[in-house]
Amino acid sequence: MQKVDYLLIGPAYPYRGGIAQTQNQLALSLTKLGKTVLLITFKKLYPKFLFPGKSQFTIETKPDLIKINRTIHSYNPFNWIKVARKINKINPKVIIFRYYNPLLSFCYCGIINNLNKNIKKVALVDNWKHHEPKFYDKILNKLFSIKIDSYITLSDNVAQELKKQLNSNIFSGFHPISEDLPKKISKLNARKEIGWDIDAKIILFYGLIRPYKGLDNLLEAFTMSPLNLSNIKLAIVGEFYEPILKYKKIIKKLKLEDKVYLIPGFSDKKSTQLYFSSSDLVALTYKSATQSGVIPLAYHFKIPILVTNLLGLKTPIINDKTGLVCSQDPKDISIKLVEMLKKERNSIFIKNIKKSEKKYSWKEYSKHIINFIE
Repeated sequence: MQKVDYLLIGPAYPYRGGIAQTQNQLALSLTKLGKTVLLITFKKLYPKFLFPGKSQFTIETKPDLIKINRTIHSYNPFNWIKVARKINKINPKVIIFRYYNPLLSFCYCGIINNLNKNIKKVALVDNWKHHEPKFYDKILNKLFSIKIDSYITLSDNVAQELKKQLNSNIFSGFHPISEDLPKKISKLNARKEIGWDIDAKIILFYGLIRPYKGLDNLLEAFTMSPLNLSNIKLAIVGEFYEPILKYKKIIKKLKLEDKVYLIPGFSDKKSTQLYFSSSDLVALTYKSATQSGVIPLAYHFKIPILVTNLLGLKTPIINDKTGLVCSQDPKDISIKLVEMLKKERNSIFIKNIKKSEKKYSWKEYSKHIINFIE
């Protein structure tokens, strides 16, 4: 059996979503740098009754060049022992556990308790403070942290959170831009294909719809000057993890039916290409955030970004000068959106995205974490 350098544990193909996609990308990137990599993912992740979306699985094809085993049952302790035994036979140099929800602590600790002691255990942490906190989060984070040798992150914000609570080796990373996305197409062609207004400026709100993402504030901004006096429209694209009726009522109450495209559902690569190619601006009016996978998407499609004044969002925007930062006040959101869509400002933001995007490659990220871990 070939020696495995890196074993990655977490959601991966056939699971969908940003975490699974980045697991696939990290495995591929490490492989291209000469490492032997194996991905282990879940055969059962969430019980159906706990999953808020329509499907946990992607319709995309399996990524090439990476080995993926579906063996983990996240809520079956007997399975954790079996998984650990299989891993011990492989005996990888390093295991990277993808940690984004404290509830994974049970499963991961169950596996770690049965692993060979010589295997280095690293956590790739997306969120340490959960977006929708629960009373048990700190306890489960603590249980998990006792088992881990070092940590890597996708943002300076998460690294700072970890450093406040842990006395450990922590790599402050960045969120790389996906390398398997289709290229941007012309705005005219994209809008014709999806039936959007050809002449209007369009702001995109993209991703899973959850309370902490501040869509309500963004909608209210459209009733305020100067945004309410413009022909600017809003496209809401994403699967709703809360009742869609809530937002339909807000849109009706604010009389925004003619200004909003409401497209519920999870977007595949093709539709993501169309929605971003059609847009003039991406808005992340979040109320809390550790980081966002929407920012690298916007960089890939060369779309300027408005973010709220949160460390996990604003750092790349300020450093790269690729957009503006606003408060969570709808009036401020209104002013900043109109300011960003002025032709001169918009073209400067786009130029800065083109200058900056090379810094956010998976190759660079993987080189950094190899140096850190090894």
